[in-house]
Amino acid sequence: MAKIIINPDNISFNTEISQTILEVALSQHLNLPHGCKNGTCGACKCKVISGDIILDKYNQKILNEDEKNQGYTLLCKAHANTDVELYIPNLLNSFPVKTLPAKITSIVKIGSIAILKCKTPPKQKFGFFAGQYIEIMLNGKNRSYSIANYSEDGGEIEIHVKYHKGGVFSEFVWNELKDNMILRFKGPLGNFKLQNSKKPIILVCTGTGFAPIKSILESILKSGVERQINLYWGNRNQQDFYLLDKLNEWKIQLNLKITLCLSREQQLGFIDGYVTDCIRNDFENLDDYEMYACGNLKMIEDVYELSTLKLNLKKEYFYSDAFTPSI
Repeated sequence: MAKIIINPDNISFNTEISQTILEVALSQHLNLPHGCKNGTCGACKCKVISGDIILDKYNQKILNEDEKNQGYTLLCKAHANTDVELYIPNLLNSFPVKTLPAKITSIVKIGSIAILKCKTPPKQKFGFFAGQYIEIMLNGKNRSYSIANYSEDGGEIEIHVKYHKGGVFSEFVWNELKDNMILRFKGPLGNFKLQNSKKPIILVCTGTGFAPIKSILESILKSGVERQINLYWGNRNQQDFYLLDKLNEWKIQLNLKITLCLSREQQLGFIDGYVTDCIRNDFENLDDYEMYACGNLKMIEDVYELSTLKLNLKKEYFYSDAFTPSI
């Protein structure tokens, strides 16, 4: 048994070496920084002040040898071999993790995407940061979905579900889910959220990685904050895009430039290629920017390499939420 101490908030809990630090923390409803949970996105990277940690296999491009030598680790892959002290600032400023019911109020299907809206109980306050996600509980299995809207009181939650043949939750959504049915979920989870700064931002997404990006855009719109925003959204085919009318509304209301990329076909109004191609063509230096990337793991890795190694983006200003499809 090892003791984990998190400063500067002096939070502590016990863990076994068989479990990762992140696993134990989440089981105790302590929402430590995290995203993909598989050592790919780097959202759970933090500084080890003291103690011995054993790391499972992870993406070494996200945590390189220099960073390890400086004392950094990945919570989702870290096992405490001794008592460990970590430095994770602003941890107590997060919302508490809750398990709640939610009533389905709307189901809209656009191609292979289902947009679900649901209401939480009026007396159960549910707060979240734009960009965070929830875990839907269904038949003993949990499935993670980003919250796609921003609600100051947390009363309404929107999620985007892409259909996967044989998928536990998507098959349920397409064939069984009806208005007024009740789902149970746990959240908010993750630490993908807009930072409080005035830097211009680049939002990058693929597929339903658009969901947390939509939440972030809504929060910017409601807050009245004026920031330069560049959105790059990539899909294989034109039919994979949705809610473009909403984006066009926001283009007028926000300082927002939208670039839609197609990797497998050519269509008028869309850029031919990947999001990385578009970013490389549009920018020479990202030294003064923040970047938020959400979508498939390969895209996250490619955008991280391009922005930090070739376009001078500071690593601490790269924020990501990597999607791993669940079946």
